[in-house]
Amino acid sequence: MSFFGLTSYGPQDPIKDRVKTSHEYVFHTFPIEHYTDTFTKYTIGDSDIAVALEVDGATHIVRAKLGDMLKDILGRQPRKHELDAWFTHLDFDRSGVMGIDEFIKGVERLLEFSATGVTPATYSSFDTQRTDWVRHTRVGYEAQQTLRGPMTTAQEVGWHTAKPAPPETAQRRTLGSTDVTQREGHTAASYYGHFLG
Repeated sequence: MSFFGLTSYGPQDPIKDRVKTSHEYVFHTFPIEHYTDTFTKYTIGDSDIAVALEVDGATHIVRAKLGDMLKDILGRQPRKHELDAWFTHLDFDRSGVMGIDEFIKGVERLLEFSATGVTPATYSSFDTQRTDWVRHTRVGYEAQQTLRGPMTTAQEVGWHTAKPAPPETAQRRTLGSTDVTQREGHTAASYYGHFLG
């Protein structure tokens, strides 16, 4: 018996569940014409910027408008991982304007990245992991991403850093002697002035 696909034994298909990508990207669902139409909407035209930078305004956009373009392409406010992927694949030059050729190359890289996705871990089977380990096979992509997986709150990435400690408060220590004990004495008899007996 399962309740919405959940059982007391865990996921029904653990291999497929482990291989699932960490983020779902929607860039590959739009055709390339959608990107180029949005690009032509943001061209700078015959403005002062095109004259000052000596570029063709019909084929160039201001690079600062890339975020607004993504919002128009998606038709909604983009999420953080979508913004990261967008600017990683498109905004790699430092010039103030971007041409249509550079934009199309960046979009093609983005579509390829979006279609393949990034798996949360390199291996989904112990047999393939052990075979690669015995043969000393290097990973096919970025080595820092090989152990990427869902982290819990009890784990940290990298070296374990010391938690920030609260500032030390001034500790109040009791005094060993006061003016009363120095003058009056230390026993009950000398303090009260007579012998108890």
